[in-house]
Amino acid sequence: MGLIQRVLDEAGLCTLSITQNLEITAIIMPSRALYVAHPFGLTFGAIGDHATQRAVLAAMLDAAVTMEHRGIRDSGFEWDRDDLRFRQLRKQGR
Repeated sequence: MGLIQRVLDEAGLCTLSITQNLEITAIIMPSRALYVAHPFGLTFGAIGDHATQRAVLAAMLDAAVTMEHRGIRDSGFEWDRDDLRFRQLRKQGR
C-alpha cells in the first residue's frame, strides 16, 4: 500500500494508511499512516461498537487533514476486550 500511496501523493492527492503493525509500516514508510492497535479484521473496532468505529474514523480524517509531514501517528486506540490481538501477532490464530 505504501508504494501506491507515494505515487498518489506525488500526483497531489492526500493519502493516509491505517496500520496495525508498526514494524512493517516503519519498513514500508508510507507518506502518512495512522496506527490503530486493534486485531486484524477489526481495525475500526468490534462488531457493533459504533462509538469506537466512529472515533477511529474521526481520528483517521483528522490525521488526513492535520498531518503535514510524512510519518506514523499513534491513534491511541488499544484493544482491551480479549487477547485476540496478542495471539494474532504471535500467529496463534483463534
